[in-house]
Amino acid sequence: MYDMSTVAYYENLLRDSRAQWLADRMWWISVTPGNHQSIQLEDVYTVLSGGTPPETREEEGCDLLITLHCPVTAFFVHRSETDGTISILNLSSGYSSLRDYCRALSGGGATALGVVWGGKVWETLLYAENGEILAIYQEGFSRELGGGTTPETLEREMEFIHQFSEDTPEGVLLQKAAALAILEARSGLRISEEWLNSTHQAIYVDTPVEADYLEHPTFAAVEPDIAASLAGWPKDKKSALLFWVIDHLSTKFGFDWPEIVDARDALAAGGVLSAELREKVMDRTLRLGRKWLEGTGESSDEDAVSAKSRWRAGIAVRVALRELEQPHPAFSSLRLAKEALGAEWTIVRQKIQEQR
Repeated sequence: MYDMSTVAYYENLLRDSRAQWLADRMWWISVTPGNHQSIQLEDVYTVLSGGTPPETREEEGCDLLITLHCPVTAFFVHRSETDGTISILNLSSGYSSLRDYCRALSGGGATALGVVWGGKVWETLLYAENGEILAIYQEGFSRELGGGTTPETLEREMEFIHQFSEDTPEGVLLQKAAALAILEARSGLRISEEWLNSTHQAIYVDTPVEADYLEHPTFAAVEPDIAASLAGWPKDKKSALLFWVIDHLSTKFGFDWPEIVDARDALAAGGVLSAELREKVMDRTLRLGRKWLEGTGESSDEDAVSAKSRWRAGIAVRVALRELEQPHPAFSSLRLAKEALGAEWTIVRQKIQEQR
């Protein structure tokens, strides 16, 4: 099933090409649907976005490395035309938990196989099924550190990887090439310079999946009583609340930008957001995140907290604008607003309670 010629191919890619940076950083998950199951791309996008409406745009793989200098992850998503297997690659500098994403993406009968290395993470291979980690080998694909409920699930893969020694740089590179060969066999996707240089749809994520995503993916997990009340509201009443949240956050955090005003006006008039306007609003969020990140370690703790709250409030406004387009919003914007407002969240709670 796993071919040595594919290992040789990836060894050359990691060693000699313009994509040799892949030897220093890799994050790849392959999601296979269960029997009689079809995975919808929109569902994958929503999971990647931590339950919020996904933000997508066209990007080139090699450009993405230098265009993102903010606390945002960008995923590339590829679907196999043969069996519907989904490949997800994080080629940006943003960190994402392979474990948490494999759990989230393997729900509903799907399986997920993932590999990661780079930054503070040593080489790891992981397999999940139905939201459970069956096998994980970390710290240089270490057999001694194997974990999960049934680590032997990946025994064949470990044998394939460990035919190469980890005691030399050459052996480590070959182990990485073997891991990529395993992911290619699983997904049907071959990473090449041509593929990296081509344009793909990227999913921008600033509300990543967290460890409790499967158990608590929505606003209802953090405010169950309010969520239960909102569920019975008619669409126009839900929209009025989202408009109020946008206005409240914009006033408190000084979001007097034309993009926000234009987007709000378009939706209030019964229109939809154009792709161009969506990107402009997203770019505002990216700049807020970049400002917070650049000030980390250089400003006072109070200023850093303020900058982060402003960034999260900006995300809440953007998500609320997107939720206004949805017939059944999940109110992820309220979860983000609660994070941004802190103790002042009681104002929003009071507003909702008054409308019951």
